[in-house]
Amino acid sequence: MNPASLNIHFLMTLILVAAGVAIAVRWIRIPYSIALVVVGLVMGVFRILPAVAMTPDLILLVFLPALLFEASWNLRLSDLKNCAKPVIAFATVGVVISTVVIGYILKSFGCFELSVGLLFGAMVSATDPISVIALFKKVGVEKRLTTILEGESLLNDGTAVVLFKLLLAAAVSGATISASTLAVEFLKVTIGGTLVGAFFGYGASKLVRYFDDHLLETTLTVLIAYGSYLVAEQLHVSPIMAVLVAGIIAGNYGSKTGMSAATRLSVNAFWEYTAFIAESLLFLLIGLQINLDLLIKYCPLIGAAIVAILCARAIAIYGLAPFVSTKSQNIPYKWRHLLVWGGLRGSLCMAMALSLPDSFPLREPLVITIFGVALFTLLIQGGSMGTLVRLLKLMGGINEKSSALKKELAGMDTELQKLKERQRQGKISKIEYAAKREQLEHRKHEIRQMVEQLHSGGELKELERIQTERELLQSQKDCLLRLSRDGKIDNEVLSSFRLRIDTELDLLPRTGTNPEAVKIEKKLE
Repeated sequence: MNPASLNIHFLMTLILVAAGVAIAVRWIRIPYSIALVVVGLVMGVFRILPAVAMTPDLILLVFLPALLFEASWNLRLSDLKNCAKPVIAFATVGVVISTVVIGYILKSFGCFELSVGLLFGAMVSATDPISVIALFKKVGVEKRLTTILEGESLLNDGTAVVLFKLLLAAAVSGATISASTLAVEFLKVTIGGTLVGAFFGYGASKLVRYFDDHLLETTLTVLIAYGSYLVAEQLHVSPIMAVLVAGIIAGNYGSKTGMSAATRLSVNAFWEYTAFIAESLLFLLIGLQINLDLLIKYCPLIGAAIVAILCARAIAIYGLAPFVSTKSQNIPYKWRHLLVWGGLRGSLCMAMALSLPDSFPLREPLVITIFGVALFTLLIQGGSMGTLVRLLKLMGGINEKSSALKKELAGMDTELQKLKERQRQGKISKIEYAAKREQLEHRKHEIRQMVEQLHSGGELKELERIQTERELLQSQKDCLLRLSRDGKIDNEVLSSFRLRIDTELDLLPRTGTNPEAVKIEKKLE
């Protein structure tokens, strides 16, 4: 059967399958992305759907800008600053180490010549730990560890693609490329991509100040994501760095200085949904691409490549970790184990493999080996991360949150006793006592529900709901301030509405006086 184009009917079928898988994983305890790969693999083996050509343009021009922008838009600079040393080291020096180690291991195994081995190393050095990060957030693994893994995976995309393009050009031309030439070219395209991204991100951040229209501002973020990518490609600089920098600037500067709270909610919801659809389609397509006959044919080569990438990842993480660890920002050995095993490969390495010219020698074994490696990391490494987290006893997040909420609950009981004593002493009226007692009881009820949610698998849903309510109330305050500034509301009405909103904000179970609970809320932001 000829490969089907990604037409609307096929697309809707994939989205329907993705929705079904998303519903099923609520009861089947496996990561959503891994479930999608398995379902895609089954559909491909039994030819439930026609074959579809997964082209590099489909990944690099359609899906990748959306995924990169969504991740960078939500990446807080304050979090990244706290992890800057390990993130930068792993995403740059770590990628180079990984590329070189993989190249030499494959050469020593007799799989490829060194130039081809290095090219293969560059392709598989970009990590894509989407399912791992989702698991970390679900079980409450330390925020800093999650940020290191996520930040590294974002930045090493740019490093790996630049190395790949340079090594591919050298391999095709047959010319040797010195380390100094490689370094100069790498800096040129990386800095160029950063400047393009900074131009788009800063320019859009200034532009959104002049209007307040959530639809227009959401559209503008789409133009930032895809515009920065396309312009960087035309200028022959790194499009991935351009999208990342544009997203970080727009998310950390533009959204705070030029967008209202209501617009931020709208933009966040749009990109969250866009990333969900893109990830769902990508992982399904990955499963559909797998050809079992060719995987079996190249099984020894795939096995050698798996050994190479695991060794290279271990050398890069264990070798660099001591140099980027400090007393205040240490990377414990347990974290290092997770970082090594959590280096999954996904769509980007496949896109690079598929972009190899048809005339390139050894194209078929390279492409199939890349697919085999990606399948191994997604199913075996990704599927076993939960077990590894439990073995290393890093699931303390839920218990920590539960303990903080219980402390807050005890504080509520103390406050109720004080309130009762004040009423007995005649310091407050019965009506005031009844009103405040009702507020406290309401807060106690919500906290009990949150504790139950944590221990019944609901995780952070209740806390996320509270954060959303707070954002909505804040957007109402923004609207009132704009009306007041435009002279469309008098001060008396403004004061009345602000008092009501502030009262509702106070009624939300925000535990600002409890340091442990504040930590919980910060993990959601």
